[in-house]
Amino acid sequence: MLDLALFGDLAKRAGLSGIQEWLSFYFKSPQTRAGQRTEHDIFKQLTVLQNTLRKLMGEELVNPEGLTFAEEEITA
Repeated sequence: MLDLALFGDLAKRAGLSGIQEWLSFYFKSPQTRAGQRTEHDIFKQLTVLQNTLRKLMGEELVNPEGLTFAEEEITA
């Protein structure tokens, strides 16, 4: 729960709003925006989480194809 609270605060400070698909790693039944496919593969969810955090910090992505959900919204 603490991780979710901290990441929620980070998202707000970074100007992200709405459903945060990059936090799907923490949920059994993750939500997505309308028209998006729900990803249930935990390894892909972890890659998206890591890449989102890396993008927010201005670092290189671990796997460029892992960041698919909020790529256009995240500004580093």
